[in-house]
Formats: sequence, C-alpha cells, structure tokens
Amino acid sequence: MKLKLTPTQNLCVGFLETGFELIQVDDQYFFVKGKRRQKVLPKTLEALVSRGALQHTGDGNYELSDEFKQHRQEMCSLVESKHTRH
Repeated sequence: MKLKLTPTQNLCVGFLETGFELIQVDDQYFFVKGKRRQKVLPKTLEALVSRGALQHTGDGNYELSDEFKQHRQEMCSLVESKHTRH
C-alpha cells in the first residue's frame, strides 16, 4: 500500500471518515451528507483504490479498506503520544 496521499485524495478520505456517503449518478460520483454534496472525479477514486485506501464492496460501492483504517489508527495514536510527552 502506498501511504502517501495527495491533498485531494486525503480530502476524499476525510469525507468518508466523517460520514459522507459516496453515490454515483450516471457517470459522476458525489460525496453526500444531508443536503451537502461534493463532486469527486472517478480518476481520484481509482487512484485511492490503487494506493490501497479504498476498496470495492460486493455491491459495487467504495469504502475505506481495513488495511487503511488500521494504518490511520496507528498514525493517530503516534500523534497523540507525541503530544503527551514533555
């Protein structure tokens, strides 16, 4: 898994982590939460899949991969431990 993400890719991951749902309308993809809607390019989603951050589900949707969630948790715990050291 390639761990470095571009700012756009990181933003997409943030949308998914904060409860946005990824939907497809015709050939376009959107992050949707309530009345908020943000367009995302298919090539950005494919780049996230190739980097291991996203995976296709059985029903054809995208979700964060378990490996990426684990990596994100580890990174967050490292940041928290740095703040507690004096």
